[in-house]
Amino acid sequence: MGIKQTLGKKKGLIALCMVTGLLTVACCGMFKCCDVVITPPLIPGAEYVGNEKCKECHCEQHQYFNLSEHASVSLIYQDECGKKIHAEACETCHGPGSLHVEGGGDTTKIIRADPETCFACHLDIKGKFYLQYHHPVPEGRMTCSDCHNLHGNDLHSNLQSAKQVALEDKDEICFNCHKAQRGPFAFEHEALREGCTVCHNPHGSIVDRLLVAGPSTLCLGCHFESDLNNDCRLGGSNHSGRAVGIGASCLDCHTRVHGSNSTSTSLRE
Repeated sequence: MGIKQTLGKKKGLIALCMVTGLLTVACCGMFKCCDVVITPPLIPGAEYVGNEKCKECHCEQHQYFNLSEHASVSLIYQDECGKKIHAEACETCHGPGSLHVEGGGDTTKIIRADPETCFACHLDIKGKFYLQYHHPVPEGRMTCSDCHNLHGNDLHSNLQSAKQVALEDKDEICFNCHKAQRGPFAFEHEALREGCTVCHNPHGSIVDRLLVAGPSTLCLGCHFESDLNNDCRLGGSNHSGRAVGIGASCLDCHTRVHGSNSTSTSLRE
């Protein structure tokens, strides 16, 4: 089979997928077939007691809770008998708390938070964890609470920062595990001032190292040179003839991308 025929078939498949996707979206819009029903965890025999009852014992968890998005969650649904049930705040994640209260805080009578509880609402984040490269949450080696304070704090996205005093500390949770990337460095990569998520998607990515784009594409977003791959005889840059972005990668030479103590150009040491 010739190259042109192969490319033609590939284009045909891509077009078919695009049309199919459009039809699916259209059907969902017309017939409401994409509605997602979210119900709180259920505990047989338990009833909802309300957020204020939880606060009586769990004062520490409530310190920042009312400032978090979780405090505003409210779910209304019908049980098997058709009775309308209204769950708010704590009990939307932990389930109805009456048996937990009656048992003097019996932890077997309440739902403990786990990733699947979080994924019931955060479906977009669940999808990212099933991309090729991700933090090992689906494998059970990490959980959401390793990085997030689920009850809230004064930081962006409820991050589980050690300091918990300012938005600038949002990367502290990354450095708890990735200590080598923290520095300080004699020659720092200025991009780090903007935070880890400028280059990395913390939940998952189709690119290795959880990068938000391919290495060269990502680098060239800031380090753009119009003569990047020009022949040196035509007055090109130091990168002349290296085919960066069309075969070669910036990381082939610049391996110290978080910072270096020996070179200002982040070159391999």
